[in-house]
Amino acid sequence: MFWMKAELLGAIWDIIRIQKTAVEEKGILHRDCSLNNSMIEDDVFIAQGQKYARGGMGTMPFMSQSLLFQLSEAVDSIATPERSLKCTPNSHVVPARLIIHHYEDDLESVFYVFI
Repeated sequence: MFWMKAELLGAIWDIIRIQKTAVEEKGILHRDCSLNNSMIEDDVFIAQGQKYARGGMGTMPFMSQSLLFQLSEAVDSIATPERSLKCTPNSHVVPARLIIHHYEDDLESVFYVFI
């Protein structure tokens, strides 16, 4: 709960600044900005050198439009007969389509969290 608009804006600014720093200095994307993954606390620090698991695309209601589109395209390509995951002796394996996640996708997710 925020007592003033300035507190809300300060929290949003801090989250954006922290995410920007994580990307620019450590090359780390959050990749799952959602209501249940949001934390607004005073004096929270991340230990340097700590390793984080990679993976995941996000929580559906908070995903950027770009990620949702890519996910839709990936699901459609897998569902088509020529890209079936079943293998026959004469078939070849089709690699899974890559989902490209950018810093802007995380910012859009933060926007949806606060909306």
